[in-house]
Amino acid sequence: MAGKTTQERTSYATAIAMATLSIAILATLAHPLAAQEVIELPAEDLPLDADFEDIYRVGSLDGDGWDTFGRVAGVGFDGAGNLYILDTEAVRINVVDLQANLVRQFIREGEGPGEFGRNTVLMAEFAVMRDGRVTVYDLGQMGFTLFDADGQFERMARFPGAQMSAAMIGGIQVFPGMDRVLATSEVRYLRMTADPGDESSEPSFRHVLSYDLSGDEVRIDSVAAGWRPPGDAEGFRPVLRAGVLPSGAFVYTDSSTYAIKSAVPGGLVTRILTRPFQPRRATGRIRAAEIERRLEALAPVRGGDSFQQQMREMRRSQIEAMEFFDEVPVVVDLTTSWEGTIWVLHRGDGDTEGNRIDLISSDGRYLGTLPPGSTAMPSAFGPGGLVAFVETDDLDVPYVAVRRLPEGMR
Repeated sequence: MAGKTTQERTSYATAIAMATLSIAILATLAHPLAAQEVIELPAEDLPLDADFEDIYRVGSLDGDGWDTFGRVAGVGFDGAGNLYILDTEAVRINVVDLQANLVRQFIREGEGPGEFGRNTVLMAEFAVMRDGRVTVYDLGQMGFTLFDADGQFERMARFPGAQMSAAMIGGIQVFPGMDRVLATSEVRYLRMTADPGDESSEPSFRHVLSYDLSGDEVRIDSVAAGWRPPGDAEGFRPVLRAGVLPSGAFVYTDSSTYAIKSAVPGGLVTRILTRPFQPRRATGRIRAAEIERRLEALAPVRGGDSFQQQMREMRRSQIEAMEFFDEVPVVVDLTTSWEGTIWVLHRGDGDTEGNRIDLISSDGRYLGTLPPGSTAMPSAFGPGGLVAFVETDDLDVPYVAVRRLPEGMR
């Protein structure tokens, strides 16, 4: 990590580097002759129907109070099919049953156990365990807060040592049956203090990280070392995305091409799924359209919150001055369902317009493709094919739609 002193290297960077080295050695010793299977998926799409069964919808402008959401930052399901909705504007998690009834609410604003700061909660990420327990990553507390199945504060798991950089985690997913979560995207770091000392180079990899929350101190593991694109351009930077499989393995994407890697904890890649699509050249027209798309996607600020408004304007300036890579990567996003189906959002090949979604089984079978405009990527998956989508109506009022996938897509 850039900008660390000798003492600070005992923190994130050293822990991650040592974990990566030891994991790589152990993986090599355990599987010295393991073959890496490459599965070439079909070039031609097999269209799938996105006519999912509607179960319920919650969220309104003139509701009875609890379902009038401010900012839905995340959703998740427990094993009973209950939906958990994190509203960071209200600083609240709502739990909803299959009949769309409110079961309970928990978390609140404050500085005590199980409470969250008004500004830092905006960057919170949460995950729901199958037994109904919940973990919330809290940037302000430099760790994870765990709640029991009744929504009561259970304990904190904090990062070890004095941290001079805060981890910016953009999504977490629980390993089934474990107090362990996977970071589903690239983890960035926010410098807490200026350091005029060491100016070490950027790390060679983008680490796929997992966090063991079984104790009072978080154990950080680099479960895979993904490719790091050269330079620091933001536009069309190949995404790092990862998803958990029911076996305890995981999948990830890290390149400009269509290459979905399946790995076991320890970093050993056992399978690569490919489709013969090539990155496009990032023309001036494509770059201008991307800037416009990102500006339109900026969330509106309601209620006159000056901090949120400042953050929004800063983000607008960053987008307008954004630098670009020379090519447009194929894969846009990746996630996994409870049953292990891999959902890959990707751009079309050649001059084909619109993004489509491939569904691939956990053992590498191509199930088909949802065509452009048919559906968004689910915001959360649950048991029995349940999926949740965070959407907004014509007045930009957020709501959550719960649907059920057909058998062949779960």
